[in-house]
Amino acid sequence: MKREIVRVEGLKKSIHGSQVLNGLNLSVYEGEILGMTGLSGSGKSMVAQILAGSRGFEEGEIYIEGRRSEGGRKPGRPGNGIYHIRAVPDLFPCLTIEENVCLMEPGSGVGVFPARMQLRKVREAAHALGILLDTRASVNSLSLYEKHQVSLLRAFYLHARLVIVDNITNDYTEEEFRHLGKLLLGLKKKGVSILLIESMPELVTSFTDRLVVLRNGRDEGILFREEYGQYDINKMMSGDYHLPKAVGRVAVSREQEILMEVCRIHGRGLQGLSFHLNKGEVVGFTDEEDPLCTSILQLFLGDARPEAGVVVLEGEPVNIRMGRESLIELGFGYVDFYKSSVFPQLSFKDNLTITSLNRLTSRTMIHTRLEKRVVEDLLKALDFPSENIKRPLSEVSKREQLVAALYKWILNRSKVVVLNNVLSGTDMIMRNIVGQFLNELRRRKAGALLFSPNTQELYELCDRVYKVRAGRVEDEIVVGSGEGSR
Repeated sequence: MKREIVRVEGLKKSIHGSQVLNGLNLSVYEGEILGMTGLSGSGKSMVAQILAGSRGFEEGEIYIEGRRSEGGRKPGRPGNGIYHIRAVPDLFPCLTIEENVCLMEPGSGVGVFPARMQLRKVREAAHALGILLDTRASVNSLSLYEKHQVSLLRAFYLHARLVIVDNITNDYTEEEFRHLGKLLLGLKKKGVSILLIESMPELVTSFTDRLVVLRNGRDEGILFREEYGQYDINKMMSGDYHLPKAVGRVAVSREQEILMEVCRIHGRGLQGLSFHLNKGEVVGFTDEEDPLCTSILQLFLGDARPEAGVVVLEGEPVNIRMGRESLIELGFGYVDFYKSSVFPQLSFKDNLTITSLNRLTSRTMIHTRLEKRVVEDLLKALDFPSENIKRPLSEVSKREQLVAALYKWILNRSKVVVLNNVLSGTDMIMRNIVGQFLNELRRRKAGALLFSPNTQELYELCDRVYKVRAGRVEDEIVVGSGEGSR
């Protein structure tokens, strides 16, 4: 699964009473170049400053590699691997390139500076990125683009996880911008994540994987690279366009049959965990100490080894220790980050039916006509185009990939679907697809367990949310019925 380097949830920031950021949500993944654009005053530079730690914020949460940022709401410190590169380079002009690169390394003030080992490592790092500068040259003699190269080299040398490139290209030539793109792609190949902030969409779309459009301090839209041409980004920046409305939850009857019961589970972070899941219901979990409720998630992934307790599915005990493949046969389904939940080399059709082939097989052979009809019927019900049915999933849109990751469990007739941080990195249309899927589970009297570090997502999508503390359920909230309703 693609790992999140930084996740921002509901970020709010005001200056002198004026709202600069108003509920911003953002994810940056390992080894990706995320673009960010917006009109002047949309909050781009404020995002960079907050992530870099030079500004605080009033509301929201920031997670760095899964851990909530503490320390005065200023997440960005060199120890966290976040580096902010501004238009005016943060370099000492009187020092050489080597000295500037090594200066921030821990222990640099002891003994000979720079040490022979440091000099060798700087030259190796420059060679790895294709930087041809003479590292012994004075920074004072360099052009603006060359100084930015030094800043990027220093970030790489210091093992940066995220590099924020903040509107540095205003005075670049076209050739220098092309070279910058090549350098950033080189950093991406080395596993470094990039947040590229630019005011001009034509620049920020040149070599980014995804694009976040800011407007009035909010994430107005998140586009994937293949979607750039489908939208007028300038209109999104100004608000002259329409996003689809969010899909509402299908109403759930309060008188329901129990689908699954979890009784007094102990072991590996669980201390008497007990809860139930009704038929046609979506249930979420929240824990102040562990936003993703990792111990509960691992239990249903088949990765935990509980010491005591029982899980009962439709009246039958389940050996929760048997592993994911066996649990799938019993009626569990699993959706992680959608890209890791599909097989990109297989066709859209094969991805949809791969978990339900036993239902489409007779005399040890797959009934291909039935398989095709089942998929076409599903796509028709979703009002989804079927012309891509035979294409490899790597060649279709991200939205179709998400449909395959979700709806294969509908075709499999899964009873309980476990969704792990499934909305991460999605746009409004993709969020609607998830909402439609959950409604389809409700209609079929199946159930879902939703895990997300974003509490707002839980309350938007779930029918009930369990508050967990110290490995056991502390409270139960029926969504829409008021805090603490039981």
